[in-house]
Amino acid sequence: MRSRIAVAAMLAGVIAACTPGDPAARRVTASSPPPAAFATVRCDEVIGGQRAPSGDLEVIGDAVALPTSKARAQALQASDVNVPGGGAGLFAKQGLLVRRGRHVEVAVPDGLSGRFWLVWGSPGSPGARVVVDRCDAENEWIAFAGGYIVREAGCLPIHVRVDGGAAHEVLIGVGAPCPGQGPAPRV
Repeated sequence: MRSRIAVAAMLAGVIAACTPGDPAARRVTASSPPPAAFATVRCDEVIGGQRAPSGDLEVIGDAVALPTSKARAQALQASDVNVPGGGAGLFAKQGLLVRRGRHVEVAVPDGLSGRFWLVWGSPGSPGARVVVDRCDAENEWIAFAGGYIVREAGCLPIHVRVDGGAAHEVLIGVGAPCPGQGPAPRV
């Protein structure tokens, strides 16, 4: 019971870390510089940790947990934001949960750059690829604040590579469901 409470508290912290009033949700504006092609999330940007991912996350490569179409009953809720380079879009807050000591790359597939961006860290920079490199931590799993920025709601493919291995493609519903998911919750 105590571990369930700790997991719930940590996930609440991940969600609260990117509330709509948070600068992380507002920092992407029409005047923002173009997004970086690649961003490294530093280990000192960890916002929490836990023993294991919750049941609504899929563990990919035994090292990264994401709310994929296989694991989540609903798409991620998204709110209005300006996208990198200008224009209207959506931001869906979702922390990145990574197993300590593992090298993780999360990327937008080639050909989809400019349609959506990944942003994790404090402060994170929107980009097509985010890297977390072998953080040492007290907890087995560590969390970083951030989420997804999209031009329009949809079911998005994400590539995940662990320790330089093969890329795994997973689907994330951002503002709209992937097949088999429920719609994003309304505010």
